[in-house]
Amino acid sequence: MNQLCFLSGLTSSEWASWVQAVGSILAIVGAAWIARYQAKLQRDSALELHRTERLTARREVAETLSVLAQNSATAMAHVSGQLRDREAVHQVAEGFIHCDIGEVQRLDGYLAAIPLHELPSSLVTLTMILCSAVRQFREKTEMALRLHRQMDANMFEEFFRTLAQMNKSVKATCKDISEKVHAHGK
Repeated sequence: MNQLCFLSGLTSSEWASWVQAVGSILAIVGAAWIARYQAKLQRDSALELHRTERLTARREVAETLSVLAQNSATAMAHVSGQLRDREAVHQVAEGFIHCDIGEVQRLDGYLAAIPLHELPSSLVTLTMILCSAVRQFREKTEMALRLHRQMDANMFEEFFRTLAQMNKSVKATCKDISEKVHAHGK
Protein backbone atom coordinates (compact mmCIF):
# COMPACT_ATOMS: atom_id res chain seq x y z
CA MET A 1 0.00 0.00 0.00
CA ASN A 2 2.88 2.31 0.75
CA GLN A 3 4.22 1.84 -2.77
CA LEU A 4 0.80 2.72 -4.22
CA CYS A 5 0.67 5.80 -2.03
CA PHE A 6 4.18 6.73 -3.16
CA LEU A 7 3.32 6.41 -6.92
CA SER A 8 0.08 8.39 -6.69
CA GLY A 9 1.21 10.96 -4.20
CA LEU A 10 -1.77 10.16 -1.92
CA THR A 11 -1.50 9.17 1.69
CA SER A 12 -2.96 5.86 2.86
CA SER A 13 -5.87 7.64 4.58
CA GLU A 14 -6.63 9.51 1.33
CA TRP A 15 -6.51 6.20 -0.53
CA ALA A 16 -8.87 4.67 2.03
CA SER A 17 -11.26 7.58 1.52
CA TRP A 18 -11.19 7.12 -2.24
CA VAL A 19 -11.72 3.36 -1.97
CA GLN A 20 -14.59 3.96 0.46
CA ALA A 21 -16.15 6.54 -1.90
CA VAL A 22 -15.88 4.25 -4.92
CA GLY A 23 -17.24 1.35 -2.86
CA SER A 24 -20.17 3.49 -1.71
CA ILE A 25 -20.97 4.50 -5.27
CA LEU A 26 -20.81 0.86 -6.41
CA ALA A 27 -23.06 -0.17 -3.48
CA ILE A 28 -25.61 2.52 -4.42
CA VAL A 29 -25.55 1.51 -8.09
CA GLY A 30 -25.87 -2.17 -7.11
CA ALA A 31 -28.77 -1.45 -4.73
CA ALA A 32 -30.54 0.56 -7.44
CA TRP A 33 -30.04 -2.23 -9.96
CA ILE A 34 -31.34 -4.86 -7.50
CA ALA A 35 -34.38 -2.72 -6.66
CA ARG A 36 -35.12 -2.18 -10.35
CA TYR A 37 -34.69 -5.90 -11.09
CA GLN A 38 -37.00 -6.87 -8.22
CA ALA A 39 -39.61 -4.33 -9.37
CA LYS A 40 -39.47 -5.81 -12.86
CA LEU A 41 -39.93 -9.31 -11.45
CA GLN A 42 -42.91 -8.14 -9.39
CA ARG A 43 -44.44 -6.37 -12.40
CA ASP A 44 -43.94 -9.44 -14.59
CA SER A 45 -45.40 -11.65 -11.88
CA ALA A 46 -48.43 -9.36 -11.47
CA LEU A 47 -48.97 -9.30 -15.24
CA GLU A 48 -48.78 -13.10 -15.40
CA LEU A 49 -51.23 -13.40 -12.51
CA HIS A 50 -53.61 -10.96 -14.22
CA ARG A 51 -53.30 -12.88 -17.49
CA THR A 52 -54.00 -16.18 -15.74
CA GLU A 53 -57.01 -14.72 -13.90
CA ARG A 54 -58.35 -13.31 -17.17
CA LEU A 55 -57.96 -16.62 -18.99
CA THR A 56 -59.65 -18.44 -16.10
CA ALA A 57 -62.54 -15.97 -16.14
CA ARG A 58 -62.94 -16.38 -19.92
CA ARG A 59 -62.91 -20.16 -19.54
CA GLU A 60 -65.55 -19.97 -16.79
CA VAL A 61 -67.80 -17.71 -18.89
CA ALA A 62 -67.40 -20.09 -21.84
CA GLU A 63 -68.24 -23.11 -19.67
CA THR A 64 -71.27 -21.27 -18.28
CA LEU A 65 -72.36 -20.53 -21.84
CA SER A 66 -72.06 -24.22 -22.68
CA VAL A 67 -74.24 -25.21 -19.71
CA LEU A 68 -76.82 -22.52 -20.53
CA ALA A 69 -76.87 -23.69 -24.14
CA GLN A 70 -77.57 -27.28 -23.09
CA ASN A 71 -80.21 -26.12 -20.61
CA SER A 72 -81.83 -24.00 -23.31
CA ALA A 73 -81.99 -26.92 -25.72
CA THR A 74 -83.49 -29.12 -23.01
CA ALA A 75 -86.05 -26.49 -21.95
CA MET A 76 -87.06 -25.75 -25.54
CA ALA A 77 -87.54 -29.45 -26.30
CA HIS A 78 -89.56 -29.83 -23.09
CA VAL A 79 -91.83 -26.86 -23.89
CA SER A 80 -92.25 -28.13 -27.45
CA GLY A 81 -93.33 -31.47 -26.00
CA GLN A 82 -95.81 -29.72 -23.74
CA LEU A 83 -97.20 -27.88 -26.79
CA ARG A 84 -97.23 -30.98 -28.99
CA ASP A 85 -100.58 -30.30 -30.70
CA ARG A 86 -103.38 -27.77 -31.09
CA GLU A 87 -105.31 -29.13 -28.13
CA ALA A 88 -102.27 -28.82 -25.84
CA VAL A 89 -101.70 -25.23 -26.98
CA HIS A 90 -105.35 -24.41 -26.20
CA GLN A 91 -105.16 -26.14 -22.80
CA VAL A 92 -102.00 -24.25 -21.84
CA ALA A 93 -103.28 -20.92 -23.15
CA GLU A 94 -106.52 -21.29 -21.20
CA GLY A 95 -104.60 -22.19 -18.04
CA PHE A 96 -105.92 -25.74 -17.76
CA ILE A 97 -102.46 -27.32 -17.91
CA HIS A 98 -99.04 -25.98 -16.97
CA CYS A 99 -96.31 -25.13 -19.45
CA ASP A 100 -92.71 -24.40 -18.51
CA ILE A 101 -92.30 -21.42 -20.86
CA GLY A 102 -91.12 -19.45 -17.81
CA GLU A 103 -87.92 -21.49 -17.82
CA VAL A 104 -87.25 -20.48 -21.42
CA GLN A 105 -87.89 -16.86 -20.44
CA ARG A 106 -85.34 -17.11 -17.62
CA LEU A 107 -82.78 -18.78 -19.87
CA ASP A 108 -83.33 -16.04 -22.46
CA GLY A 109 -82.46 -13.47 -19.77
CA TYR A 110 -79.41 -15.39 -18.63
CA LEU A 111 -78.11 -15.72 -22.17
CA ALA A 112 -78.68 -12.03 -22.86
CA ALA A 113 -76.59 -11.20 -19.78
CA ILE A 114 -73.49 -13.03 -21.03
CA PRO A 115 -70.77 -10.44 -21.68
CA LEU A 116 -69.72 -11.16 -25.26
CA HIS A 117 -66.44 -9.26 -24.80
CA GLU A 118 -65.39 -11.80 -22.17
CA LEU A 119 -65.85 -14.80 -24.46
CA PRO A 120 -63.23 -16.23 -26.79
CA SER A 121 -63.88 -14.70 -30.21
CA SER A 122 -64.77 -18.11 -31.67
CA LEU A 123 -67.82 -18.24 -29.35
CA VAL A 124 -69.24 -14.77 -29.97
CA THR A 125 -71.14 -15.60 -33.16
CA LEU A 126 -72.40 -18.89 -31.76
CA THR A 127 -73.59 -17.10 -28.63
CA MET A 128 -75.44 -14.53 -30.72
CA ILE A 129 -77.07 -17.33 -32.76
CA LEU A 130 -78.11 -19.15 -29.58
CA CYS A 131 -79.49 -15.99 -27.98
CA SER A 132 -81.47 -15.18 -31.11
CA ALA A 133 -82.90 -18.70 -31.39
CA VAL A 134 -83.97 -18.84 -27.74
CA ARG A 135 -85.51 -15.36 -27.93
CA GLN A 136 -87.38 -16.21 -31.15
CA PHE A 137 -88.60 -19.50 -29.67
CA ARG A 138 -89.88 -17.67 -26.60
CA GLU A 139 -91.56 -14.93 -28.64
CA LYS A 140 -93.10 -17.41 -31.09
CA THR A 141 -94.44 -19.57 -28.27
CA GLU A 142 -95.80 -16.62 -26.31
CA MET A 143 -97.49 -15.30 -29.46
CA ALA A 144 -99.11 -18.67 -30.18
CA LEU A 145 -100.39 -18.88 -26.61
CA ARG A 146 -101.73 -15.33 -26.81
CA LEU A 147 -103.34 -15.72 -30.25
CA HIS A 148 -104.28 -19.43 -30.17
CA ARG A 149 -107.98 -18.73 -30.79
CA GLN A 150 -107.23 -16.80 -33.96
CA MET A 151 -104.87 -19.39 -35.43
CA ASP A 152 -106.10 -21.70 -38.18
CA ALA A 153 -104.77 -25.15 -39.05
CA ASN A 154 -102.09 -23.79 -41.40
CA MET A 155 -100.86 -21.38 -38.75
CA PHE A 156 -100.63 -24.19 -36.21
CA GLU A 157 -98.73 -26.38 -38.70
CA GLU A 158 -96.31 -23.51 -39.35
CA PHE A 159 -95.93 -22.97 -35.59
CA PHE A 160 -95.11 -26.64 -34.92
CA ARG A 161 -92.75 -26.79 -37.93
CA THR A 162 -90.96 -23.64 -36.72
CA LEU A 163 -90.56 -25.03 -33.18
CA ALA A 164 -89.09 -28.24 -34.61
CA GLN A 165 -86.63 -26.27 -36.77
CA MET A 166 -85.61 -24.09 -33.82
CA ASN A 167 -85.04 -27.13 -31.63
CA LYS A 168 -82.88 -28.72 -34.33
CA SER A 169 -80.92 -25.48 -34.82
CA VAL A 170 -80.31 -24.99 -31.10
CA LYS A 171 -79.10 -28.59 -30.70
CA ALA A 172 -76.60 -28.05 -33.52
CA THR A 173 -75.48 -24.74 -32.01
CA CYS A 174 -75.08 -26.42 -28.60
CA LYS A 175 -72.87 -29.05 -30.16
CA ASP A 176 -70.72 -26.37 -31.83
CA ILE A 177 -70.46 -24.38 -28.58
CA SER A 178 -69.50 -27.49 -26.62
CA GLU A 179 -66.77 -28.36 -29.13
CA LYS A 180 -65.34 -24.81 -29.05
CA VAL A 181 -65.44 -24.66 -25.24
CA HIS A 182 -63.64 -27.98 -24.91
CA ALA A 183 -61.08 -26.90 -27.53
CA HIS A 184 -60.34 -23.72 -25.53
CA GLY A 185 -60.21 -25.62 -22.25
CA LYS A 186 -57.26 -27.73 -23.38
